[in-house]
Parts: sequence; C-alpha cells; structure tokens
Amino acid sequence: MAALMTMFIGGAKAQEKPSVKLYGFIRNYACFDTRESMTSNSEQFYYMPKDEKLDANGEDINEQPNMMLLSITTRLGLNITGLEFLGAKTSAKIESDFAGFGTSNTVLRIRQAYAKMEWEKNSILAGQAWHPMMGDMMPDVFSLETGAPFTPFSRTPQVRYDYKNKGFTLTATALYQYQYTSYGPDGASFNYARNAIVPELYFQAMYKNGGFMIGAGVDLLTLKPRQSYTMESTNENGATVTATYKCKEDPVVSISPTIFASYKKGNWGIKGRFTYAQNAAHLSMISGYGVTAVNENGEQEYGSINSAGGWVDVTYKKTLKKGFLTFCCFAGHTKNLGCKDEFTGPIYMRGEKNMDNMWRVAPSVLYTHNAMQIGIEYNPTTVAYGTPDSQYKMSDTHNVTNHRICAMLKYNF
Repeated sequence: MAALMTMFIGGAKAQEKPSVKLYGFIRNYACFDTRESMTSNSEQFYYMPKDEKLDANGEDINEQPNMMLLSITTRLGLNITGLEFLGAKTSAKIESDFAGFGTSNTVLRIRQAYAKMEWEKNSILAGQAWHPMMGDMMPDVFSLETGAPFTPFSRTPQVRYDYKNKGFTLTATALYQYQYTSYGPDGASFNYARNAIVPELYFQAMYKNGGFMIGAGVDLLTLKPRQSYTMESTNENGATVTATYKCKEDPVVSISPTIFASYKKGNWGIKGRFTYAQNAAHLSMISGYGVTAVNENGEQEYGSINSAGGWVDVTYKKTLKKGFLTFCCFAGHTKNLGCKDEFTGPIYMRGEKNMDNMWRVAPSVLYTHNAMQIGIEYNPTTVAYGTPDSQYKMSDTHNVTNHRICAMLKYNF
C-alpha cells in the first residue's frame, strides 16, 4: 500500500517534490477478562462488563473468564509535506490498520485520510481525522479504547477550520458519520445523520501556555431516524388495511458540551475532561435516544438520553540507563441521567439499557527503549445495573465488575 501511494505521489510534476515519510508499528495485545463484556474490534476495544444472566440454577452465565491475543491494530501510515498552495503550507496523512469489519476481523481499513492547508494564523483540514471533541487531548493510557466510554472517541469525515493567535485556538468543524455511527430503528448506521442533511457541528475554544492547556467545546448532532412508516386502519367494509407513508417527523437534535484541561511539568503530567452527553453513541459513549410519543397520524416524537461523564489521568516518566518507564493511573466515571420526557416506545442506544453508572480505575506501566515498547495495564470496571423507569432512570441497582489485564508488545518504525 505504501509503495503504491508513493508511486502515485511520484507522478506529480517534476518541480513538485513533497516529502513522504512512512511510519507505523506492529502491535500485539493480550487481554484477560474475568467475565463476558461489551467490546468491539475482536474484544480489544473495551466498553463495560455485561449484566448478570442467570440460568435455571441461579448461576451467572456471563461470569465466564476469557483471553485473547491479536495483532490487528498494527498500523501503517504516510505523512506528506512540502507543497505550497495559495500561500499556505500543505500536508496530508493516510493511515490504516487491520481492524476493519469482515468475517475474520482482519480487514484493512482507513483510520485517517486528510489534506491540510496552514497559513500564519488559519488552517483548514478536510478528510477523515480524529473528532475534534477528543483529538486535541486524549488520555495517556495505552489500551485501545483510550478512555472510552468515559470520554468521546471517534474518527470521522470532516471539514475543520482553526484560527490560532497568542496561544488561543478557535475551532469550527462540520462532520458526517462513517465508522462511528448513531443507533436507530435499523441498528447502527450513518444514514440517520446523512438523511438529516444538516452536518454534525462542533465549536471549541482552547488556550495553551507552556505546559498548561484549557478548553471547552459543544457538539450539535441532528438525526432523522425514519424515512417512512406503516399504519393499520379499518376501511368502510371492516377490513384491516396497511398503508405506508413518507415520514415528516421532527429530527432528533442533541447538544453535548465538554470542558478539558491538562498540565505538564518536568516528568509529571495530569489531564482531565468532563462531558455532558446527549445522544452521543456515535462518540463511543453510553448514550442514545428513544420514542417519547406517537401522534395520531403515526409519526413519532423523540427524546435524548442524557449522561454525565468524566475522567482524569496522572502520568510520571522515569528515565533509566536504557529507555524509560511511563507510569499512568486513569480514573473515569459516567452516570446515566435519563430523559426529561417519558419513553413510550423503543430506545436506541450504545451500551446496556439498564445501566445506572459506571466507574474505572486503571493503573498501567509502559517501558520504552528505542523502537520497542512493552506494557501492562490492570483495568477493573464496575457497572451498577438496575430497573429502568419510563424516563430511563434506574432503581434497585446491583454492581457487576470485570477485571481486565492487558499486556502489549509494540515495535515502532
């Protein structure tokens, strides 16, 4: 793939000589879990332990340990720089791994693919890249989920504008879903966002000064869950008639604000983020929406499921004679806040539908020497499951915990 892309770039005009740098790594993950859990990417991207599932003898079927070893997150990419366009410095990135969707879950997929133009204070990015709600500051954990579902996690097609001046950065981004999608009547799909026409919008203000950074943003998402619906009626002869109608329902509009900050001095670092999430399943958060009313004409009204989540991680770097150690402790918590209206129909969401709250404290240590890295992380995640009422608020909760131990061996190039 890298050779083909390099040949393509080499076909440009002779006077145009961009710099092309190949990068990537071979990464192997081994993970052990004490019970069945909700995961993706062949169980490497971890969300939460599943609730109890009792058999006829009262034993929990989901209390089943399991272990796996995979290298599908091995990554390959190209950084391209050097050409001028309309007075701007230009760059581009193409990045892929083998964690795509397929019968064997080892399908080459696009992670990032974008072009960027940078002037003195302004820049424009177009293509698939990290969602700006999390891309400007991520936890320092090495586990694949990178702090999700306590923090937003997504890469998506977008057009992003940044204005930078005296440490301040103002960001405005229009996005459409692709790999990380919302839920609806047809399951997980990007069609709900595309059929709404209006792109997802994200606005952010951030300030950096030395090792200190602080910022805040807000995400606005619009979905159209249905294109058509069917209704049954009785005709004048008393027979039941089924008819299909084009859907003219009001869209689902959700607003998710976030604040974040980080500070680094010497070998120490601390980061944190808080997000009030509405219908943020496309951001890998435990969230969604549901039907709150059915009108006489058969059209539905919807309400967002709200949640509040945050995380903090502390890191310390210790230099050795050969290489260095990075110690990290991540702590996250998310709370289901339900809906302001009562649900009268289906709920579409990411995560278990009877979750009240979830927390995680995950210490890790990573050793780096030249191109090699080896690390281990202990990840206990506890979920309080309960009985939902009509507003998706829980009562009679009980705790379920999974203990995950993840080891990683990585070769960078």
